[in-house]
Amino acid sequence: MTYTKEEKNQYFQELRSKWLKAKELCKTEEAKAVYQSAQLSGVNVSMTGFYFTLMQMEQLGLDGTPYIDTKTFNGWKLSGYKVKRGEHSKIDGITWIGTKDEDGLENRTNVYPKVYHLFHKTQIEPMVI
Repeated sequence: MTYTKEEKNQYFQELRSKWLKAKELCKTEEAKAVYQSAQLSGVNVSMTGFYFTLMQMEQLGLDGTPYIDTKTFNGWKLSGYKVKRGEHSKIDGITWIGTKDEDGLENRTNVYPKVYHLFHKTQIEPMVI
């Protein structure tokens, strides 16, 4: 499927607004405590990324902790689970990718969002060996 320039711009504007909303949520002491407890459980993602995913989980009525109870397709596979047949990702994660300059060095002033898809623990089942 191809998208028009306007559709792409709208998509990226919506992503940025969701990201900024998640960034605002991170400013409270309660949010910092929740994030720190998740880090103790092995979550290795930015605080804004954590809340970006948490907001989506809450909107869908899904329980759990982002990046513990949600993983990518390959993340669940590495954990010994598989995504159930016919399931589609309901939650997105986002990371910001920097461009490279002529020297091949990463340029963090020009960044763009890269979306990846996460599956909730209700969408998986153990692998049968």
